[in-house]
Amino acid sequence: MPLTPRKIIVALVPVLLLLGLSPAPAAGADRPTAAELDKRITAASRQLEVLVEQYNNSREDLNATRMQTKHLGGRLGPMTRELNQQQEVMADLASRTYQRTRNGPTVALFAADQPQLFVDKLLVLHQLATSEQRAVAELRAARSKVVQTRKMLNALAAQQRRQQFQLRARKATVEGEIGALKQMRAIAYGGGSRYGVSSDVPMPDFIPGRAGRVVAFAFAQLGKPYRWGAAGPNSYDCSGLTLAAWNTAGVGLPHNAARQYGSMAHISRSDLRPGDLVFFYGPISHVGVYIGGGNMIHAPEYGENVRVSSIDTQPIHGFGRPG
Repeated sequence: MPLTPRKIIVALVPVLLLLGLSPAPAAGADRPTAAELDKRITAASRQLEVLVEQYNNSREDLNATRMQTKHLGGRLGPMTRELNQQQEVMADLASRTYQRTRNGPTVALFAADQPQLFVDKLLVLHQLATSEQRAVAELRAARSKVVQTRKMLNALAAQQRRQQFQLRARKATVEGEIGALKQMRAIAYGGGSRYGVSSDVPMPDFIPGRAGRVVAFAFAQLGKPYRWGAAGPNSYDCSGLTLAAWNTAGVGLPHNAARQYGSMAHISRSDLRPGDLVFFYGPISHVGVYIGGGNMIHAPEYGENVRVSSIDTQPIHGFGRPG
């Protein structure tokens, strides 16, 4: 039996409640109006975008952990080699002690029948004992460094596993919400987008320097689909688009809107110029590339394409200029 719009809405009620949204209560109607459903889709998309930026933030943490683990792993090799060298020194000292004194230090001293020979052997034994003590101390220090470094590596590995579990859980949540949004959109819009691509917005006048490359890149991405966690070349989420745009100018940015805001100089609206970034909501969960005239290019939300929008369509948190 085919699914009717009413049956689909009823099936989505548990999902809507999970997202913190209430099903439409329109009296005397089989389903919400397009405007009512549009409002719910917007709310769900906002929650989804926040979750995507949390995912991106966790992924940045995981990348930092992996880099630190790689760095410590690089240090562990030389430490292990140093430990092996100290062990060889110890073995060599023990061998030389018995080679020089024939039968060991005590027998050697009592076997010395001349005072000068006794003193000479005593000095040799003292020198060997001092070298041996120093080698023992160096051996212990090297072993301690190796043990401590291995403990740090194990702790970081455990942290990585926890982060990976969190990423998988968040990924499953995002995919579940995306599936719900697809069905909601199919009811209200027949699977199409609520917005057209803003291809009629002209490129601004020539912009010199890095900002010009950023704006030109952003314009070239118009019409490409939103995809969470993506930074191009075929799809983007909001911070992935700004990351890729500024990467063309040789500036590296983290793949997270809030981290991007914290990594650059903050400017006022009156100082805003093309290429700058505009950040939205509090806490920050969206970002776009300013192109002039009060407009920006951004990857808006799931189911939409990269497009031009007014920067005043969402609550502005602040403005930034990558360095």
